[in-house]
Amino acid sequence: MTKAEIIDTLKDIDGNLTETINASNSFLFSHGEKTLNIKSINGRTTFYSRTKSGTQVCVNSGNEKEIKALCTAYYAKKIRSAAVKEKKQIDACLAILGRDPEASDVGKVEERIPEAIKKNAVLSELTNEGYARKWQQGNDIVKKYRSRKKDDYHKYETMRGDYVGSKSEVMIADRLHAKGIPYHYEIAFTPEVIIDESRPVYDEFGMVIGYETLGFSPESEDTLHPDFYVLNKRTRKAIFWEHLGKMDDSEYCRKNFNRFMRILDAGYVIGEDLIVTHEDSRHPLLPQEIDRIIEKYLL
Repeated sequence: MTKAEIIDTLKDIDGNLTETINASNSFLFSHGEKTLNIKSINGRTTFYSRTKSGTQVCVNSGNEKEIKALCTAYYAKKIRSAAVKEKKQIDACLAILGRDPEASDVGKVEERIPEAIKKNAVLSELTNEGYARKWQQGNDIVKKYRSRKKDDYHKYETMRGDYVGSKSEVMIADRLHAKGIPYHYEIAFTPEVIIDESRPVYDEFGMVIGYETLGFSPESEDTLHPDFYVLNKRTRKAIFWEHLGKMDDSEYCRKNFNRFMRILDAGYVIGEDLIVTHEDSRHPLLPQEIDRIIEKYLL
């Protein structure tokens, strides 16, 4: 989370606290100055209403409306007191965080250095851009199955230089690239395999970029190759994106159904860990659909 995101989060909390304080004040104003006192007599709770002058009156146990109002007023005072204190602390934090916001924001350092330097520097993972670069260079699931070379199936070139299997995949890849979304294409993936974090893979700078998995083979028939593995730089959550391009082909649907069942049975959830788009010969995938998905899940 960047400093700017922390400030936005604190402002949201501050606003919610203000609403809570105002709501409590409103309730207490409309229900007068009576306070609540309770006593336990022979294991039975008795409610008492006490006025500002100190007069205490027992509330009939059948008067549910009065009991509810007194209990809510008691609660409103407690939560208002806590909200006032918490708001004071958050306001103090916001005042500190607001000092010299540009120079003191780690997440904005890369915006202020020349592109040529940023391109060649080893960026800090504290920044979203630095984290995304490391993620793009490595692969925290398994090794890549294939390079970005052209072959009989992968014959459509993307803006980034990948060769993919369909024009729709070109659209997805190009929209991801244009919006600065890091992605891997057709990584090797076995849903049932658990990553062995005791076997790290290091880059040339000695940083962990992934993990070996015992017994795993990218060439195995059990290995899946999801179309895209994409990263939300803001949340740092990586998810799969599968595009089903031949939904009017029954054999294609059968094969993909089996693949999806393996992924779902392994605990992956559509809409959280997996994005799915689809088309058939009459209903092609549209660029605005891709942009809508990117906006919802990846920005």
